[in-house]
Amino acid sequence: MDFAYIDTSKIIANPNNPRGIEIAQQDTKLPLLRDSIRLFGILVPLVVVKRKDKFLLIDGERRFVAAKSLGLKKIPAYINDNELTDDELLFQMFHIHHNREQWGPIQQCHALERVYIGIIDKKEIKSIENEEAKIKAIAEQLANDTGIEPRTALSRIYFLRWPMDVKDNLYKHPTDAYWYICEIEEKIIIPAELNYPEYFETVPVDEVRKDLFEKLEHHSIKRATDVREAARITKTKFTNPSDRKKALKILRNLHKNKDMTYEEARDEYIKEFPSYQETPITPKRLQNQMRKLINEIQNIELDKINEYKGASRVNPKILLENAQEALEALTGFISEIKDIMKRD
Repeated sequence: MDFAYIDTSKIIANPNNPRGIEIAQQDTKLPLLRDSIRLFGILVPLVVVKRKDKFLLIDGERRFVAAKSLGLKKIPAYINDNELTDDELLFQMFHIHHNREQWGPIQQCHALERVYIGIIDKKEIKSIENEEAKIKAIAEQLANDTGIEPRTALSRIYFLRWPMDVKDNLYKHPTDAYWYICEIEEKIIIPAELNYPEYFETVPVDEVRKDLFEKLEHHSIKRATDVREAARITKTKFTNPSDRKKALKILRNLHKNKDMTYEEARDEYIKEFPSYQETPITPKRLQNQMRKLINEIQNIELDKINEYKGASRVNPKILLENAQEALEALTGFISEIKDIMKRD
């Protein structure tokens, strides 16, 4: 196929496009694509076939519609020189879309670097002092700017917070390390920044990230979720100076000793703080608890909520806030389950 910049006026939308919707009126994400083309141009050329003095679209209808709305005069395209029947065209369109390889999360983060840097440089973001609130605000802005799901945006932020040299290497050679990095950031780094900020006054946070990342090369972990075994080290905020010192010593051992597993760090934590040992909930137990909760929600008589007395009484406003928090947690939970299903 030849490559050329062709006149937008000579491109004809394919009437047999199986997408089946009027893109200009019905595609809710078209404005995001239009903004992207306005900023960066058309990064992926269209595919067309010559028909007399015109070009019939095979692939790129959304890009074509967005480009026309922006008034672009010429569009990059690959030109198929073969004479194709309508049925052959439709079959080729199917193969283009069916076999197109979707970007993985690391490739997505690479494309989002510029957007991320622009967001974190905003005054309103920099002015947020609480680290957890700042991360949430950045993720919300990324979701608004790109149209990706809020939970996915938060996951991308976990990765984008990492040092550039680690990211650059993964951009050049993508691996499954993305999920491991996200686990470290969510379960170790962010809680440590919130609960033990004094630790990073002597140890740079990127040094901790890199030390923990090297456990992949030393095969100290079997899967990304192993990180959760040591989550309570930084999640528990001790106020007693002696206890804080013990917790941070375990954290230091974990990131300095590349052969130390997260299970070993957990065991060391339990040895120092036996009263904090917890029995982790199993997926089956969680499933049963959710079913029980669903039944209780369906059976409660909310119209009689004000008739309850004493310890059984609850403020409806607080109950609503609790329900909204549960909904947010479930939304994130559903997104994670979908991600797991996609990976499987």
